[in-house]
Amino acid sequence: MDERISREVGGDAVKQYMLIFSLGSVQTFIEQARKTRDLWLGSFLIAKLMEAAMQEVEQAQSEKPFVFPAKRTLNESYATLPHKYVAIFDRLADAQVAVEQSKRGMRKCWDTLRRDVWNRVIPKDYKNDETLKSIWDNQSDLDTCFEIFWVIVEGNADSYAVWLKHAEHALEARKRLKDFQFREEPGEKSTISGERQALHGQLNDRETIREQVKEFWRQLAKPSARSAKEISKDGSERLDAVDTIKRFASVSPIISLNAFPSTSSVATATFVERLLALEADQLDEWLKATNTDQLRDMPPGAIPFLERKAGKNRGILERDGDCFFKETFTARHIEKDHPEVSKPAKLADEGRYGLSELFKATDKELIRRPTPYYAIMKMDGDHMGDFLGKLHRRGHEKVSEKLSSFARGTVPELIEGEYPGRLVYAGGDDVLAFIPLARDLPEEERKKKGIIHTLLDLVYRLRLRFGEIKNEVLDISDPVTASVGIAIAHHYTPLSAVLRATREAEKLAKERYNRNALVVTIMRRSGEQTRVGCHWQYEGLEPVPLFLEFYDLFDLDILSPKCIFTLLEEAPTLVSLALDSEKDKQAAQASEIKRVLRRQRDEKKKGLLPDKTIELLAKRVVDLAAVMDKERTGEKSVYLHEDTLRYGLVEVLGWLLVMAFLTRKEQD
Repeated sequence: MDERISREVGGDAVKQYMLIFSLGSVQTFIEQARKTRDLWLGSFLIAKLMEAAMQEVEQAQSEKPFVFPAKRTLNESYATLPHKYVAIFDRLADAQVAVEQSKRGMRKCWDTLRRDVWNRVIPKDYKNDETLKSIWDNQSDLDTCFEIFWVIVEGNADSYAVWLKHAEHALEARKRLKDFQFREEPGEKSTISGERQALHGQLNDRETIREQVKEFWRQLAKPSARSAKEISKDGSERLDAVDTIKRFASVSPIISLNAFPSTSSVATATFVERLLALEADQLDEWLKATNTDQLRDMPPGAIPFLERKAGKNRGILERDGDCFFKETFTARHIEKDHPEVSKPAKLADEGRYGLSELFKATDKELIRRPTPYYAIMKMDGDHMGDFLGKLHRRGHEKVSEKLSSFARGTVPELIEGEYPGRLVYAGGDDVLAFIPLARDLPEEERKKKGIIHTLLDLVYRLRLRFGEIKNEVLDISDPVTASVGIAIAHHYTPLSAVLRATREAEKLAKERYNRNALVVTIMRRSGEQTRVGCHWQYEGLEPVPLFLEFYDLFDLDILSPKCIFTLLEEAPTLVSLALDSEKDKQAAQASEIKRVLRRQRDEKKKGLLPDKTIELLAKRVVDLAAVMDKERTGEKSVYLHEDTLRYGLVEVLGWLLVMAFLTRKEQD
């Protein structure tokens, strides 16, 4: 018997029944992604299933039993629902019925999705192929794709915190008892999951299995309405049923989504922001060179921030970010992505010429050339279970409302409203987004108060706004904190590797830096990696504002980033100074930092960085390093390249190296 009902929490008061219902295997489903649209649609589908589950309960129940989440309908363009809900019922039977209603709602939604994708995507000649249909049915069944976990715990409102904690523990125990399903997956595997066999029709003995599977996918990708952004035209992408549903879910009427940008488009978003303000004749040659069906395949709404600014230059947004890199304009690249093009060499030559003319125009306007690097950011609330475990029911409901407001208001307002980023999901305390590194702002824009200039500005503001949730819950004194992981990578780096680095960064923020922290990993295309981390605050000192001051100095060419490389070389000596007191040691460190900064200052801009300011910056660097060292116990490294706990001075200098990278002046 599958026992999931726990009883008697809270004494003799009126008994009620708390149901926690959760969808499992979520992270694997979402993050098995080769393209950004896989990640985006995967997260949206999870939220859509949870919406369907809760709607089925609400339509059948006379009262609204939900405590969390506060809002149970989806946003139109990104996932806004968590993968579990909490509901309370007066009768055990009602809670048990709600479980079945939730399952039924999910199944109806999923079956509609997989039917729509089958009908609209599978080539007509294969619709009656029994081999294909068997693979599809076996792989895409709801119970095969997902694990559904639920518990019902008896309790009462007088002991709400204990009741909720008991229910959460029961759910975790249930998850550890995973249902093992053996599934044989022979033959050619999906190029995304690498686990399930790729879809294909009946096989013959005349050709290799791989060639026959590739032929199926060439046929699927053949329709002219299907772009290479959706699926590779040469059969190099071969997907299983689950990956196919994720990739093409937007063909279903129940998924009303606009386009999602590629990593190239995210990386170049800040360059495009500047292009939108140029005159049409400055863009003419590039626009003509990219005015083909193959290159104009990006819906303008992929990055909402840019669409709002587009105006007369809206046509720029129809080009993917690839069109700003000369590597795109080679005959080989065009033949691979667009085999239907009759003269790929001619299109490549025209593209390179158009791009060179565009850069002549932007160089004249002092617009920086596009960077090939972008970032993925993952944010997660710290100890949210413990925080909620101290609340009564009304407090829990109030926090649920605040988390919904944060996810649906604050997060998109900052990431998509005030910055050219793009959300994947925001399910309360959990956020995932694609973000360009830094905006190339004209001088008059930089002076505006409150402008978000870099990804570091952005995550800092998100963290501050998330902390404000506590202000509305008066019976809790503990702070509400969040940890953030960021991976910065080249737009050609496999998405799976960047997602893995993002998860690792967020995990390190929680474990190595003990939560309430930020970790950034730079994945250079050369293979070299830089990873740094810090708390948001140390004994009243806030690192991020200091780092951003250095960003401005590097960005405006007031201070050369060479100073950081010099200080990193000297760091082992500086942290090992044997002086009479810690105060003398810090004074010596500050003196050397001041000397190096003065030496690398542009003397023509001395008025913007006077000696007094340099002295203050050096002292702030040393003070921050000292409080970092005070907090860290155990062995520490004196080298930035050693990915472990480091001396505070090394960590701070590592952060300044990241600031130099964000200005795109550091050599890769």
